[in-house]
Amino acid sequence: MIGKARGQEGREGAAGVLPAHGMTHYPAAFYHMTHLFYQSGPPLYAGNICTGRSGTAIISLMGETQGRVLLVTSGKELLMEMTPSMSGRGMELVCVPTLKYAADRLAAGDCPTLVVDFGWLPPSERGALLELHKQFPKTQLFTLESVASMAPAVPSPLRRLSWPLPMGFADQVRVIAKPVIILADQVLFSTGAVQNAFQQAGVQAESLEFGAELPDFIRRQSEARAASARTQKPKKGWSLLGGDEEPEQEAAAAIGNLVVAQFTGSAAQAGALDAAVRAVAPEAVCYLVSGVDTQRYAMQSLKEGQPVALPREQAGRIAGIMAESAEGGETRLKQRERERILLLDNFKPALTALSQALIGHGYEVTSSMDGAEALRLTTKGSFHLAVVGTAITMAELSGAELAQKMRERDPDMRIIFMVDQYPLKAALQGVSQVVELGLDDAILKPVEASRLIFSVEKALERRFLLLENARLLKETQEQKNQLELVNGFQKKFFATVAHDVKSPLTAILGYAEVLTGKLKAMPSEGRYAANIQTSAKTLNVLISDLVDLAAMESGKLRVEIGTLNLLAVMNDVYERVKIAATNRKLNMTLEVPPVLPPLAGDDARVGQVVQNLCTNAIQYTKEGGKITIKAELKPDRVEVSVIDTGIGISKEDLPRVWERFFQTKEAMGMRKAGFGLGLKIAREIVQRHGGEMGIESELGVGSRFFFHIPLNGPPPTEGAAGAAPAAAPKPAPPSGLPPAPRPPQQPQPPPQNPHLPPQPPQRK
Repeated sequence: MIGKARGQEGREGAAGVLPAHGMTHYPAAFYHMTHLFYQSGPPLYAGNICTGRSGTAIISLMGETQGRVLLVTSGKELLMEMTPSMSGRGMELVCVPTLKYAADRLAAGDCPTLVVDFGWLPPSERGALLELHKQFPKTQLFTLESVASMAPAVPSPLRRLSWPLPMGFADQVRVIAKPVIILADQVLFSTGAVQNAFQQAGVQAESLEFGAELPDFIRRQSEARAASARTQKPKKGWSLLGGDEEPEQEAAAAIGNLVVAQFTGSAAQAGALDAAVRAVAPEAVCYLVSGVDTQRYAMQSLKEGQPVALPREQAGRIAGIMAESAEGGETRLKQRERERILLLDNFKPALTALSQALIGHGYEVTSSMDGAEALRLTTKGSFHLAVVGTAITMAELSGAELAQKMRERDPDMRIIFMVDQYPLKAALQGVSQVVELGLDDAILKPVEASRLIFSVEKALERRFLLLENARLLKETQEQKNQLELVNGFQKKFFATVAHDVKSPLTAILGYAEVLTGKLKAMPSEGRYAANIQTSAKTLNVLISDLVDLAAMESGKLRVEIGTLNLLAVMNDVYERVKIAATNRKLNMTLEVPPVLPPLAGDDARVGQVVQNLCTNAIQYTKEGGKITIKAELKPDRVEVSVIDTGIGISKEDLPRVWERFFQTKEAMGMRKAGFGLGLKIAREIVQRHGGEMGIESELGVGSRFFFHIPLNGPPPTEGAAGAAPAAAPKPAPPSGLPPAPRPPQQPQPPPQNPHLPPQPPQRK
């Protein structure tokens, strides 16, 4: 939103005015003060545009300034147009009306960037601007050209034009008498694109392959024109009545006023060539015409310390170009790089037509009729794609052999063949070579531009996908290697900590237990000893988890399979954890059948699993909640469940509960100690028994953790106790299909539940 003027023009010390000593007063009416801000939400930027005695207009931005840009113009329209983009990037825009003011500000050293409006700057001062830039070479210089300032009738040093040419420019060249020099890049010159554009406007251009010869060429042209003027005879006889008179020989030597020269040098070299041409022909005007996109050209010019010439309508892009240059434009320039195509054939008319078609679609094209030159130009990354006419020859190499050589120099280059239709045998051979050489396509001549562009797009897309896949594969491999290093370090760290801490911790536990017994008569000291014992037990649980993790990941977790009395294990765990549940005011119950069939397993390890599930339930259930420990006999297994009314687990976190060190954000807010290893270790123990573990949970409602142990025992293992189990079919989860029938077992007396009365013997 643009507010009303604040009426402070010309006031000394007004907000945003920076003093510029030595500057003459410029009328305050030159600008008006404006307050800039956004109404909705917090202001993104706010500031004042105003003038002081120095004649300087400033947009001062609230907050930290990222850079200061000096704008030379006499119109507030450009100032207002550039303000949003500058403000959005935290840059301060300072406006002055003349180059003299600009020179003073540059001398002060507080404006690293200079933007000059050529639509306002007198042509006579453009040379002074270039000298000013030489005086301050570290200053980034942007020049803004209007349609009027780009006209060849306006005398000026070298100017830059982007391809395609501005509308009406060729017509302006046609009606002007002074020499016009076009320095075209290699692609535009070799394809004849610039010459054809002027020819369509009725302007015949003289082509010059080597731009360095321009001064001598212009000198000879001027001498020829002067000689023609001296020897021209007045009309007489019937020629006065409209008849044609035979032209003089000297007059025929004079040529037109337009010269298109190929130029492959830098912007600085182009400026030097322009100066050399104007030294010979002061009235000449030179233009540098390039097919490179504006952003890439600007980044390259800033890198070389050269001025950046932009069309007046692209002034809003300056802030983005500056920011991108400061943020590492080198990498971004490579990412923005257009596809480069090498076009190779021995028929020049077709070569020119296809080149122009590809340029029109935004590709950078280098065309050649020389196989040796094409091979010399082909290096790693020089071209993305080559279009090769199979009729081209290089010494003793055919087109196919030349393509092979190019592929050897750059394996990433994609190649398309253009094959002659006749003789038929040669055409078939050219098409078959696409498969033999792994090329992208073969097109029969005469090649239509649309057909070639279609093949080029497909080939470049294939190249992009191949390179992207290779990049992703490399990144994945690097990440894998890094994770393996980290994982190896973690394993070594856990094993070292577990081994070095376990021994002294055992001594602490033993002495704490002795002290607790001897200090019963001393309540205060006994309480201290009990606290030591409790803390040591907590630490012992943590260290035990690390020991088990290290053993599990090395395949050495000891699980000693024997006769498992599951009822006794569950009762023992229940008695141990019931005290903690009561202290937390939780209702804990045990639901088990009177008897269970005999099972094969490790009493200590299964007890560890049940206790881990019960401990988690106690920790993550709030006061007044309920916990149920249940055992159920299924047809082929015994299922143990621990059900709570605790905090629950979200659906997003459920797949991750088995990961080591994983804890939900809800659990982290309640857990007092632990590494998040218990569930992973518990699942490994259950799987070593031939069973599986599962979970059902709803956030805010509660959870059910369960595991099952098969009635037919765990799968057989190889080697000594504690060795990793042999490969076996993965057991079915608790809700899955039953496994294959097991062989009958000899009946054994079932274990008794100590919480139930003895059962009478059954009769046979």
